[in-house]
Amino acid sequence: MGLISKLIGIALAVVGFILLFFGMNDLSIMSYVYSILGLIVMSFGFALLTAGRPKEEKLPPPTVTEIRCNECDFKEIRDFKKGDYVLKSVEDACPKCQNGMTIEGVYIIREEPKETYNV
Repeated sequence: MGLISKLIGIALAVVGFILLFFGMNDLSIMSYVYSILGLIVMSFGFALLTAGRPKEEKLPPPTVTEIRCNECDFKEIRDFKKGDYVLKSVEDACPKCQNGMTIEGVYIIREEPKETYNV
């Protein structure tokens, strides 16, 4: 959105505020109409002011795959690869006993929130 839409948004917000202010002066039916109309015009103005802002793209969270040997107790954790799913047989052989391995789990690694202390 360009500069013109921002100026129109500011103008609409100001006009909406003025209508809302005049609607609060007395208790007649028209004051309620001005108040509601003022709120509607203000919301359009603020919508124009905030429209067109780029959204932050979040990266997908880090994901790992847990692979276990079918015979011994060997366990390996590696980065997730596209196509991994639970109970899928893996082409890699176990480094201990050379038997087949199976995916036992796919997990998302949660990042711990940083602690802030308000003193």
